[in-house]
Amino acid sequence: MARTKSKSDHAKIAAQRLLEDKEVHKQLQLAVTRMREAWGRASGRPASKAASDKKLYSKVREAATSLAAAGGRLRKEPEPPKRTGRKVVAAAAVAGGTAIAVKKVRDNQSTNGADSVVATPAAYPDRPVPVG
Repeated sequence: MARTKSKSDHAKIAAQRLLEDKEVHKQLQLAVTRMREAWGRASGRPASKAASDKKLYSKVREAATSLAAAGGRLRKEPEPPKRTGRKVVAAAAVAGGTAIAVKKVRDNQSTNGADSVVATPAAYPDRPVPVG
C-alpha cells in the first residue's frame, strides 16, 4: 500500500511549486496588482459609496479569482500526460490484422468451396438436397 503524505510533505511540495511555477507567480502578481488598485479606489471614500462602486467590486473579484487560480495550481499535482495515441494505434493494428485474416479465410472458402461442393444423394428422394 502506498504511503500517504503528511501535512509537512504537502507544505514542502506547495512551497517548491510556489518557487518554481511561473504561472503561480503571474497569478499572485495579478492578484496583488488588482488589490492595490482596489485599495486606491476605496481609500478616502465613505463606506457606502465604496460598497456600491462597480469598478471596485470588479477589481476585488479579479484579485480573488487570481488567488483561487494560484491556490489551485499549488494544490494539484500535475497529472502525467495520457498516452492514448499508442492505444489507438495498437487497437487499429489488431483490428486491421483481424480484418485481413477474416478476408483471407472467406476468400479461401469461396474459391475452394465452389470446386469441392459435391451433392450427396438424399436419403429421401422427394426432398431437395441442401448445397453448401
